[in-house]
Amino acid sequence: MLASDRHPKYRKLLSICIFTIFFLILVGGLVRSTGSGLGCPDWPKCFGQYIPPTHISELPLDYKEKYKIAGKVIADFNPVKTWIEYINRLVGATTGILVFLLALASSSYKNEDKSIIYLSWATVFAVGFNGWLGSVVVSTHLKPVIITLHMLAAVFTVFLLLEARVRSDENNLIFHLDKQLAGPLKKILIVLILLTFGQIVLGTQVREEIDHLSHDGVLRELWISKLGLEYLVHRSYSILLVLIHGYLYFKVSKLNATHSRIIGWTKVTCAIVGVNILSGIALAYGSVPPAVQPVHLLFGLMLSCSQYFLFTLVTKSSALEV
Repeated sequence: MLASDRHPKYRKLLSICIFTIFFLILVGGLVRSTGSGLGCPDWPKCFGQYIPPTHISELPLDYKEKYKIAGKVIADFNPVKTWIEYINRLVGATTGILVFLLALASSSYKNEDKSIIYLSWATVFAVGFNGWLGSVVVSTHLKPVIITLHMLAAVFTVFLLLEARVRSDENNLIFHLDKQLAGPLKKILIVLILLTFGQIVLGTQVREEIDHLSHDGVLRELWISKLGLEYLVHRSYSILLVLIHGYLYFKVSKLNATHSRIIGWTKVTCAIVGVNILSGIALAYGSVPPAVQPVHLLFGLMLSCSQYFLFTLVTKSSALEV
């Protein structure tokens, strides 16, 4: 019996956790694009309540002064932004519960592969740490560097889950990949992971510039024209990523059909690049539409995770005994 058939509960929870974290990233992007980061000015409650208000009449008259953040008076109450931020927190709390259940379910691997147990519990701590970072984001009045760390911590959490996914599925990686073929693929993927990480960091800097322009009252139609060097590098950087992904696809296409899983995930990775390029074009030429911003962020982070998963597949396949 294959390992994946012996642990259906764990593997089902693992898939749910991966999906939930990506959904959390999407909701987090929505929070950022709608400017809802301070929709709840306190944490873990929202305006001192476990269920946030829906109307200003539910708040004290001095609420702007009472709930000021880092010495700054908060903006006027907006129920839509408050509930967007609150839903983000609910999804985060749900994620925490799910990864805790996953860690408990991982005990079924105690006689097979304890690394899966360690990875599962590491995910619990990673989600907890990121939850704490979320509270720091609020208490520091959306300090950019904390927002970036909050996002990257989410990516690291997915990396842990993807590593657990491959290890729990290791008995299904039955086709050995020759090390002479695996070596170049791993080098290309390492380069792509590092370059994509750099692109994500650049993207957060561009986003910070846009936040400043918005805060200064610059019209949305003028945002792109007002952006500086970071935006130009971020835009040109994408061409390099497309070319290297094209080269990766060219190398992988030479593998035989027994490596269909690696070929398939390479196609998925390249498709994610395509979506991200299209969403980037929509942002550049559509005056940064709010609906596209979380999609661009989500697929950028999905690209990094897909690259890592592909790297792990190649590494495990080349390590198998013939």
